[in-house]
Amino acid sequence: MGLMGIIDIDTLSGLSALRSISIMNNNFEGPLPSVNKIGALIGVYLSNNQFTGEIPEIAFEGMNQLKNIYLDGNEFSGEIPSSLAALPKLTVLDLQGNQFSGEIPNFPQDPNGWKHFNVSNNQLEGPIPASLSNLDASAFVGNKGLCGKPLTPCKSSMKWIDSF
Repeated sequence: MGLMGIIDIDTLSGLSALRSISIMNNNFEGPLPSVNKIGALIGVYLSNNQFTGEIPEIAFEGMNQLKNIYLDGNEFSGEIPSSLAALPKLTVLDLQGNQFSGEIPNFPQDPNGWKHFNVSNNQLEGPIPASLSNLDASAFVGNKGLCGKPLTPCKSSMKWIDSF
């Protein structure tokens, strides 16, 4: 629809029956809206906008009903917030096509419980957590620094010392 501007979450937080917010494929900009002010959300769909900046570590705290998060196709940067990994019901997470860096946090979900997981085409590095190692490699491609199953093995940082 070509909508643009900044999302006023305070206005939306008054809607106690709101379970999903979807503003995909628009021109909204600025930082991630404070979606945790709407604690009963099940789905957050913010794909393909112009959101920027780092997402605070606490951005998803207390959102225990949240199952689906689509933040792909924006310009988010910094590390993936650990509050995402703490969401007990999360089964869909799409962060592809941003500028996330650092390591992928450990997601304790059952590997078979994921309906969709994608962190491709970011700037992530380090080993893929074991809890995600059974996912398809396509979920991780385009991150030059990622390694481990299902991608190529990580190079050992251990240096053998010749003691002879």
